[in-house]
Amino acid sequence: MLFRSLLLIPALLALAVVAAAGRHPASAEPLPPARIFIPHIAGGYCGNFFDNFDNPTGWYEGEQDGLLAERTGGEYRLLVTRPALTWFVGAPDCERVDAAAAVDARWAGEPGNFYGLLFAITGRLDRSYLLAVNSEARAWMLFAVTDKGMETVVAPTSSDAVRPGGEVNRLAAEHRGGRVVLSINGVVVGEAADIAPGVPLGAGVAAASYTFRAPADARFDNFSHTGSGERVKLRETQSEQRIQKVAEGGLWRVVPLPATP
Repeated sequence: MLFRSLLLIPALLALAVVAAAGRHPASAEPLPPARIFIPHIAGGYCGNFFDNFDNPTGWYEGEQDGLLAERTGGEYRLLVTRPALTWFVGAPDCERVDAAAAVDARWAGEPGNFYGLLFAITGRLDRSYLLAVNSEARAWMLFAVTDKGMETVVAPTSSDAVRPGGEVNRLAAEHRGGRVVLSINGVVVGEAADIAPGVPLGAGVAAASYTFRAPADARFDNFSHTGSGERVKLRETQSEQRIQKVAEGGLWRVVPLPATP
């Protein structure tokens, strides 16, 4: 069944809609778990997480299925090498209550479809929310991510807060009193209801190529994820690398939607 969930940006841009069709083919090799020591976790307490990517901290690095992920030049790189792909990577951090997440994002070279900040991850990357930015249209949008695809919560919205082209944009999502406040470069652009108040949640980053154009070379820096240290939920799998394409499934189709008036 085709999952139509988005979107998108005005007429001269076409954002990709992604839909899952089946599970990983039998020939696909699963990512091996990679356990590492994360120094900000000790004695059942998880301190605030800040990463400038100068040193390894446990983010996924490697190549698979149209993605190259690596630390380079003090940044975290998600290079999407094929058209019509969206990739998510979870941060190597604890899940947190009443969390705030933020990251600097930019394009190296020609802009791609969007880059974004994943937040409110409830145990799996395909159970989360995504604050996404298209810097060519200077627009932001909010998606609910499920195992069936991406549902539009806030349609593409133009904002002068979004810096154009390859300039750096700082994306942030902060839980405040039952709401999640979304900001770009320090300017509040929107908010949404907190879907899981009091529940420990994760964060991460995302990058997507255009439907008919690749590569899309997203760079991230100064990632932060903070929250209530006393109520942090530590999991045995917290230090495993977590990465996936929007939802589980090895086959993907692009569904072009007409431009919204």
